[in-house]
Amino acid sequence: MKTPLGLEAELPVMELFKDALFLLWEKRTFLIPMFAPIIVVMVMLEFYSTHLTELLMAQMPELEQGAVPKGTWEFLIVSGISMFLSVLMATTVHRFSLQPKALWPRNALRLPLPSDWRYLLRTVQIVVICTGAGIIVTTLLGGLATALGAPANSPIGFIAAAAVVLYLMARLSVTLPEIAIGTKGSDLGRAWRMSTGNAGRLLFVVLGLPMLVALPFTFFYLFGHLVTNLIAAFGVYVMTLVSVTVLSLSYQFLREFYEPEVTEHVEDEKAEDDNSSLDA
Repeated sequence: MKTPLGLEAELPVMELFKDALFLLWEKRTFLIPMFAPIIVVMVMLEFYSTHLTELLMAQMPELEQGAVPKGTWEFLIVSGISMFLSVLMATTVHRFSLQPKALWPRNALRLPLPSDWRYLLRTVQIVVICTGAGIIVTTLLGGLATALGAPANSPIGFIAAAAVVLYLMARLSVTLPEIAIGTKGSDLGRAWRMSTGNAGRLLFVVLGLPMLVALPFTFFYLFGHLVTNLIAAFGVYVMTLVSVTVLSLSYQFLREFYEPEVTEHVEDEKAEDDNSSLDA
């Protein structure tokens, strides 16, 4: 994607990372009341999910064929709730980063808005597309390897599939922030066009940066102690605020240089009634 002057609109990832840190620090007085409740709940769910996982794994050696392990439904329910709370947290961060204070949700732990459901749907679409593309690449390369007399389970096929999945995920995720702030009509084609020329940088923003900023806290899990596990969990979720904010600013940067197609019909974000905060 090019600027109006014909220059490449290259995403300044490190500058945006610094801007995200500055933005969160500048608005730090609002962070704790807005995000602390949902982070506490998600940490509790993570610990309970870990307990259920250990319970399920312990049953596997003695499980009869076709039997459902005890705790399976609880695990699925907890996982579903955690996923939904992750969406609420992400959309709140996007709105916190891109919209004026008057449009911020009072609390990330709230009932969903229509934009939250659209965000969840778009996330599911991206996952399905990326998974399908990965399966297709793995199948094609496996068949090609078999035809050439090479092992069908060659790691090259899995590496290629992973590369395709990561590439698609990075490019298709760029417009998630505008869905979060209530923009309607933003389709996957718009995300693809907006991310042109910045796939590698967006890959770092969407996947590399979240892992990098959370890495120091993940080391606390190695101690296996309740206190260190709590530090690790809280630290990872706090760093998620940073990485999601960088994605918001990345979208904002690319949106400034993006020239919509004639066939695009995108409605600008409008205020959505937020009377749904659980602390109201």
